[in-house]
Amino acid sequence: MSPPMPPFPTVPAPRWDGRRVLFEVVEDARLIPCAISMNALQDLSEMRRFKPAELMKCFAAARPRIEAIALDKHRARAEGSVGLLNIWSDDVEDAAVPPAKAVPTA
Repeated sequence: MSPPMPPFPTVPAPRWDGRRVLFEVVEDARLIPCAISMNALQDLSEMRRFKPAELMKCFAAARPRIEAIALDKHRARAEGSVGLLNIWSDDVEDAAVPPAKAVPTA
């Protein structure tokens, strides 16, 4: 009989701390604490919103892309690095842009 699988961690809800959105991503059944700056979040949404509720809506809409950026940045970290993984505007600009929809040519 194989050993039981470790329980999959419960991911806490994202939260606004007044300057950034704090959230976690899962990698190898471990929670990676992350934060995305307000500016990076606004860059992703291409809108300038300042109310926390609106920023949280932007986060929810862009979460798959934000998590992909966080995981890429985590995997690029030096072995053994710990602590909060911060996503800044430069990280958003440097991230691969999702492919645009094909536009038919005449």
